[in-house]
This record gives sequence, structure tokens and C-alpha cells, in this order.
Amino acid sequence: MLRRLGDVKLIRRISNVPFHDDLTAADDDLFGLEDFKHYKESPEMTRKRLQLEDSLQPRQPEQVKSTSSLESAALRKEPMIFISKLTDPYLNLAIEDYVYNKMAPEPQNNRLMFYVNKPCVVIGKNQNPWKEVNLPLLNSLHIPMLRRRSGGGTVVHDSGNVNFSFMTTKSEFSRFKFVNLVVDAINNWGKCKYQLEVSSRGDITTVTQPDGINYKISGSAYKLSRGKSYHHGTMLLNSRLDILGKLLSNSPEKNGIVSDTISIDSVRSKVANIEIQSDEFKALVSEAFKQQYGVKAQLNKEEKLQNSLLGLEDFMEAKEVEIFTIEKNTEINEEILTTAEELKNWNWKFGNTPKFTHQFTNDKYDLKVKFIIGKNAIVEDFELELPSSSSHSEIKASFDFLRYAIDQNELKPAEERLKYKGSDIAGFITHDEISDWIGESIDGTI
Repeated sequence: MLRRLGDVKLIRRISNVPFHDDLTAADDDLFGLEDFKHYKESPEMTRKRLQLEDSLQPRQPEQVKSTSSLESAALRKEPMIFISKLTDPYLNLAIEDYVYNKMAPEPQNNRLMFYVNKPCVVIGKNQNPWKEVNLPLLNSLHIPMLRRRSGGGTVVHDSGNVNFSFMTTKSEFSRFKFVNLVVDAINNWGKCKYQLEVSSRGDITTVTQPDGINYKISGSAYKLSRGKSYHHGTMLLNSRLDILGKLLSNSPEKNGIVSDTISIDSVRSKVANIEIQSDEFKALVSEAFKQQYGVKAQLNKEEKLQNSLLGLEDFMEAKEVEIFTIEKNTEINEEILTTAEELKNWNWKFGNTPKFTHQFTNDKYDLKVKFIIGKNAIVEDFELELPSSSSHSEIKASFDFLRYAIDQNELKPAEERLKYKGSDIAGFITHDEISDWIGESIDGTI
């Protein structure tokens, strides 16, 4: 407050004395301020002063209370979006499984999760990795292979694609509903390289291109259990498609021929990137999820009718769905870590493969060898084809230790039986060059 007394300006402000002005000691008597020099503020005055100062401060917008932990977020009784900034594929698949398991099977508890993995290959629950993946190439590049707990085909993950997972009740499950939401969100955005559509299989593809091809942009996999379901897919944004093709390509000459009647084969398709940024994709799909599954979407028929009669539909906005971000400092509980370790286990990744045979041909030594692989990927037998000659009898003899090891399987507990690993098989073949060839052909290990 500014006042003028004669030619003297007094600047009044709230402080620890009632009047603290820019006056000198010589002015005290002139203005009758001598009695205030030794004034001490009472506790009551201090309280009131602080209240007044607080009231004069500009108010900050009220902050939404954030969820304190991943567990409490997963248990929330409302729609939630989870964004993982971790790139460990084992952890991300374990977190996805954890969020799904914690979600109560109620329609209002829908979940959406995004994650981007470092390079890896992920096969479906019922697939054969020796058939689906170029294992020798994967091992040479030190790229991990994972088996997920849902069905579907084999996909390659890298920093150029985004994995999304939509979780809802079993009764609300649809192969098409969520991918249609994704397609509509991108097409309505209007800045994508392609117009997209949903195929009869539930895949996201480009609208037919001038070359007559519908390029696959995203494949899907599903899981239904305990009254719940999830639908997850991999969206190709800016992936290395040249590497993707090599990792999923096997040649009979180098990788042999796998035969079985049980495992589920991937459907091979030509693929393309839609060339948008990861954050842009997440934002578009998150907004569509919010509009579809936020509070506005959960009004009952009577409430919707009432709002319609009152002309309030345009004013009813979906509630801002909370986003929980999983970062390096996010506490990861023991349940998630245990699941991640289970996904790394050889018995899950490879031992879960249905029975099959794997045949290789070596033109240099004019031989064929077929391995018969049983339950838990245990080597049950092998068949060796060689011409009848003295030189080939030595090669045949080099497999004698392998025959002995297989015969000993019946005498050993399951965990000690000979598994179908390139290095293990090669270790029982005494011919050095053929031993290396066998190990390399099976999975790139010798």
C-alpha cells in the first residue's frame, strides 16, 4: 500500500513488525513511531499473518493423486493405461502378465499397456522354435528368443515397433474390436503413410496398394482365462524389416527340415512400416482408449437417455484415464521377477515344443541324419543314412557315443536326460567336422 505524507513516501508491507518503512531513526519522533521500535509479534498475530500471506499466494491447480505402486495401479477399479519404459523383453512380458492377473474381471477395469523391447524374437505358446526361427543366426547375433504365454505366430521386436496389450473381460473379448479402435485412431489422424484396415484374421494391414498387396502392419495374439482376456499385438512403425525377414527365414540346406503335426505354424505375410513415431502412436491409441472406455462410456442406459434429452451429450467428456509409467526406479516385486526367470528357462522356451523330427543333409559326407525329439524336447532317437563303404563306417562309428547317451535316458531322471541342444548333441559325436556341423545346424552352438 502506497501513501504520501508531505514529501515522504511510506511503503507498507506485512513483515515481522506491524509497520516496517523506509524511514531513518531521525524520523521516528516526527511520525510518533518511537513506541513501536521494540514491538514483538504475538503468537496469535503470527498465525493470522501467515494465513493472510498464504491467502495472497497464487493457487496452484490441484494435483491428481498418483498411484504409489505398480501393484496398487494394477488393482485399481477403473480403466488404466500402463506404459513401460523398460526394454528388457522378459520383464515386459512378465509385467504384462502381472497386470492381467491382478485385474478384476469387471467391465470397468479395462487395461491398455504399451512397451518397446530391445531386439528379440517372440514365438507363440504352441510353436516350434526350430521351425519358426533361424536359431543359428539368433545365437550368432546374441538376440534372445522368448516363448510367450499366449497363442499366435512369431514376431520380431525391436526399437522400431510398439507392442500393445488390451485387457478386458472374457465376455467382452473380440478379435476385431480393439484393432478396429487402433485403425480408426490412425486413419482419423490423417497423417499416416497408409490407410489401414482390419483383415478377416484380425490383423492390421494396409488398404490394397498399387502392387495389389495388403501389407501386414500388425499381428495379434490372444489369451482367455479366469473370466478375463487379453489381446496383444506388435505395431510396425520403423522396424528393420530386412533383419526381421532374415531372423524368421530358414533354409532346408542350412537349418534342416522340421516335421510335426501338432505345433502351430505362423502365417507368412509381406510386411511394411507405417513410419510414425512411437510416442505419436501411443498418444493416438491412448486417446481412443480413453474415449471408448472412460467414465462417459460407462454410463448406464438411463443416464445416457437423460443426458440426451437434456442435450448434455456434447458436454459429457470422458474422464482422464490415469497413466502409470514403469521406469527403471519403479519397484518390481518378486512375483514379476519370478515370472521373468521362468520365461528365460530353457524348459519353457524350448522344452515346451510338441514332439517333432529334424532332418539334416550333408552333401560333403553324403549323409543324412534325422533326430526324433520327444516330450520336453528330449532326444528319443536318431536315424543315420550312409552309403555302404569302409570310409563311411568310420563316420557311423563317430555316432556311437550319441547312441549310448540316448539309451541312458531311460535310466536318468527327466532333468538329466539328453536335451535337444546343439552343443550337447555335438559333444557326443567324435568326428570333429561333423560334430561342428550338427551343432551349428541345430541352433548355432557347437
